[in-house]
Amino acid sequence: MPICARCGTENSEDHRFCKACGAPLARANGEVDDDTIIIQLLEERNMAHPAAERIARLWLLDLTGEHVERVYELSDEQVIIGRRDDCAVCLSGSTISRRHAQIRHETGQYLLADLGSTNGTLLNGEALVGEEQLRDRDEVGVGIYKLIFRLT
Repeated sequence: MPICARCGTENSEDHRFCKACGAPLARANGEVDDDTIIIQLLEERNMAHPAAERIARLWLLDLTGEHVERVYELSDEQVIIGRRDDCAVCLSGSTISRRHAQIRHETGQYLLADLGSTNGTLLNGEALVGEEQLRDRDEVGVGIYKLIFRLT
């Protein structure tokens, strides 16, 4: 079982990212895939420029959880996730409510809240109750979709 170099958590062989902290995991043969290289380069750039303004993004993972399918930049004070066409993060499917969840940017923090969705919203695998602060690499579950919150 691979052990995360960042936090020391044991992960199953099929995971590409640590289930606890979201760090990319090295493969057993030591090979690194393109997605992992990109993540590492972004992290190195951010460490080199700590004074730069941090940018929040949501990474939509494909349904296998293996690859980033789309990246949404969270530039507005309020971002709605849902099935309606006018949502900033528009996801299709019967497990997604029209207005499912929202991310609010307030005084340097990003806050996640469920908007009374039918199936609820998960934060790091746990049901979201009320409003919770998002931290870098948090996993947001909306219906069948997984989104990774990145603050870089």
